[in-house]
Amino acid sequence: MIKKIIFSLIIFAVLIFGLLQLQFVQNQLADYTIRSQIYNALVENSNMPSEDALSALICGSRSPVVASTERAETCTMIIAGNDVFIVDVGDGSVNNLRNWGVPFNQIKAVLITHLHSDHISDLADLHLMTWASKLPNEKSKLYVYGPLGIDAVTAGFELSYKLDYMYRNRHHGDELMPLNSAGYIPKVFNEGNVLKFTDSELEIRPFSVMHSPVEPSFGLRFDYKGRSVVISGDTIPSDNVVKFASNADVLIHEAQSNYLVDLARDELERNENFLSKIMTDIKTYHTTPKDAARIAKKAEVKHLILNHLSPSPDGYVAKKFFSRGLDDIFEDWTIAEDGMMVSLPVGNAEINFSKFDK
Repeated sequence: MIKKIIFSLIIFAVLIFGLLQLQFVQNQLADYTIRSQIYNALVENSNMPSEDALSALICGSRSPVVASTERAETCTMIIAGNDVFIVDVGDGSVNNLRNWGVPFNQIKAVLITHLHSDHISDLADLHLMTWASKLPNEKSKLYVYGPLGIDAVTAGFELSYKLDYMYRNRHHGDELMPLNSAGYIPKVFNEGNVLKFTDSELEIRPFSVMHSPVEPSFGLRFDYKGRSVVISGDTIPSDNVVKFASNADVLIHEAQSNYLVDLARDELERNENFLSKIMTDIKTYHTTPKDAARIAKKAEVKHLILNHLSPSPDGYVAKKFFSRGLDDIFEDWTIAEDGMMVSLPVGNAEINFSKFDK
């Protein structure tokens, strides 16, 4: 009986292999694959909130310390009703957004918390997607809000991509990629500002954090119809985060495990790698998971998401080390993953988590 089954499986495998050699079958498979890829790339993701809510999608969850195949650098997409905002746009984050089929044409603005490279490196790719995806009567330059110096950053990107803008315009014409909507409109924000947008009840409040010598550096509070999300930005433990996160539904706070950083430093030193100094330096300008939990407790937030993870805790054991002792301080916490979305429906106190992917 077993011999018959094995023989049948071999015959079946040979038949499948033979069919795959036929040009007609190859054409049908190619047609299906390409159509699926195009559909996934262009059609708005069904995971976008269908109800009125304030949501945060983690489009990048790691710091630049220790590479990860599972995570992009820091990026959060904020969805308030039908409006979409991108907070920071690190390496790999736009590829995530592309793969997930997010509606680039709905992005109103980018907000940059500070001017480290891992928070701005994918800005050019994001600009390309918003430039191409908006309808002709909706096209405009990409608004980029950030700290003092953001105008120099956007000017640098525009200078670097000046020829690219020209080439793409010649490729695709003024209707799809007009030169008058290529580039950025930089806007400097400060603590005390309240950012509001036309036809939106969303309010965004920047607040100062401590990430010396990177000054100024900011966190951001988002309030929408009674729901609230706070993003700490990169910072050491800060009373200002406690103040602006007070009673928030969700606090998304950076987190660095100094225990794992020390392990990485020791391994680098053992191999006489001069980059070990970085592992010593970074302990002076970030927040540990336990300190983030203490901040969440003081601020009386409802849920804490640890993000901008350093080093990236990939795998069960690393996550255990990363989160050790958190439950003793604050019980309602989550370690961010790329594609994790938290939604706060308007009109109730629910905090709903889902996975955002195709």
